[in-house]
Amino acid sequence: MWGQLRRWTVAVTAAAACLAVVPQATAQEARSSAERLRVAIHSYENNLTPFTLTLTTFPVTADMVMLVYDSLFYSQASPNPEPWLAESATMSDDAKVWTVTLRPGVVWHDGQPLTAEDVAFSFDYYQRQAGASGRYAHHVFDVPGLERSEVVDDRTVRFFLRDPAPQFDIMPGADLPIIPKHVWENVTEPGKATSELPVGSGPYQVVEMVSDQRYRLVANEDYFKGRPTVDEIEMPVVKDPAAAFAALRTGEVDFVTRNVPPELIGQFEETPGIQVARATKFESTQLNFNARKAPFDDPAVRKAISLGTDSQALVDTVLLGRGLPGRDGFLHPESPWAAPRGGHELDPGRAARLLDEAGYGATDPDGVRKSADGTRLELGVLVSSFEPQDLRAVQLMSQQLAPLGVKVSSEALDPVSLRQRRQAPPGQIPGFDAYLSTLEAHAHVDPDGLYYFFHSPGPKGFGGVITGWGNSRFDQLTEQAAVSGKEERKPLLHEAQEILAGEAPAIVLWYRSGEWAYRSDAYAGWVEDPGQGILGKRSFLPEYVAADGVGNEQEQAGDTGTGGADGGGGGAGTVVVVGAMAVVALVGLAIARRRRSTDLDPD
Repeated sequence: MWGQLRRWTVAVTAAAACLAVVPQATAQEARSSAERLRVAIHSYENNLTPFTLTLTTFPVTADMVMLVYDSLFYSQASPNPEPWLAESATMSDDAKVWTVTLRPGVVWHDGQPLTAEDVAFSFDYYQRQAGASGRYAHHVFDVPGLERSEVVDDRTVRFFLRDPAPQFDIMPGADLPIIPKHVWENVTEPGKATSELPVGSGPYQVVEMVSDQRYRLVANEDYFKGRPTVDEIEMPVVKDPAAAFAALRTGEVDFVTRNVPPELIGQFEETPGIQVARATKFESTQLNFNARKAPFDDPAVRKAISLGTDSQALVDTVLLGRGLPGRDGFLHPESPWAAPRGGHELDPGRAARLLDEAGYGATDPDGVRKSADGTRLELGVLVSSFEPQDLRAVQLMSQQLAPLGVKVSSEALDPVSLRQRRQAPPGQIPGFDAYLSTLEAHAHVDPDGLYYFFHSPGPKGFGGVITGWGNSRFDQLTEQAAVSGKEERKPLLHEAQEILAGEAPAIVLWYRSGEWAYRSDAYAGWVEDPGQGILGKRSFLPEYVAADGVGNEQEQAGDTGTGGADGGGGGAGTVVVVGAMAVVALVGLAIARRRRSTDLDPD
């Protein structure tokens, strides 16, 4: 059914290294190694285990966890991820059995060997203990539905799956952190195990954590990919973004995990010792309707609001042009699963006609549309108080939708309160109208991402976790895609995106450009993971970081190995270009921008 067995093997020699390119004027100051790096994070995330995350700083959260832990494969942003803990993998003809052989000699931070027992235990444990609330567990108990794991020998584990899983290497293979059996086997409530230092196999080990204040990580000298390029990473918690970037400017920290606010980018580019890294990040900010509550249970009302929202104006005003306008099909235009055409449709005239047909043809003295029973068409949007750009976006949407007769208001809440407002007791409908959220690469490059986030609630689906919306044809398409190979899956997902565009359960406002400020005089070895950004483990591994970090091999900038979105099975991430660019990089950027423009043209 699936043709030849797929097999991956770790190359004897590394793929072409990713280069961190910096302006020549600062080449003498740039460093590709460091004794200490101070990284400002904006929330404390308990003890950085896969089970104790608050997700307040997600997706930064996942980046931090994967500095401590490893997965079988690496880089979910590529359709062909790189073997990591896995040395090789084979798939049965029906794609329901995967056999994975592990690298030899990998050890946990406490010195115990990492074996197939740990891998089998990890998958079983996520399924038994994490439940539907786990960040990672749904990839085990939902799609593809793990039935059992079998330890063949110390280095070989076999997975038996309920559903065909031709992309098991992407999800869960490149996403699920492998955990040590000897640490977790007697822990019955993993979500409450927040006091102990985590034990992983990753390039960094957590040696200190002070609640709500800081973490300290040290390099794993026995890491199988080589000793990390930074000896120690300090992570102070700096919740206020203004304070974090002020600390970067004064040299109190060396890197800030937040995206640089657009208004600060020019200042940082002119500040000696500070550079701004730019990298593609598959991250979307969207307005999510409560599709279980009237009138937003009516697709005509939702679509009308979408048609009246000018996402390009939001990008130009809120992000100062540093991003891409949202697409009605949800997925980032550079996702390997995105429909090749189709952007955002802006048509206030059609929006008005839809609202008339939906029963909101009359208006009150304030110009707000109302139904036959006098109910005003009002949209209240919950936003995070941690994200001032989100609040500004809703304010602009209010201005855009007022001429259409839709009254828009906002309510800013801290992330915990916002999450509580979104969740209703079992069997009840939440009381909110809509909320703004940000989804990271996991949603845009996971081949089953649309299934997880938009499939109808029920025994088979993950549960409409964003909006509560459901559509039977969409369910059929995403269910079929989940058990199909890569090429067979694409047309199914493209049709599913057309349904999302037509019914608008969510409106993607923008895809933020990835821009991070760092002190190049402290460390300049940052490497992009395609679609993921730069705070990944490859930024700290000698195999991927340029030999001296000062860009003396700029002529190789166009050669990034085979790890791109269309590449082969291995390889490094793409180049992070900062400051002045080589001519070849400028040409590449121009081509990329032209391609993006073409992708965003509406049908």
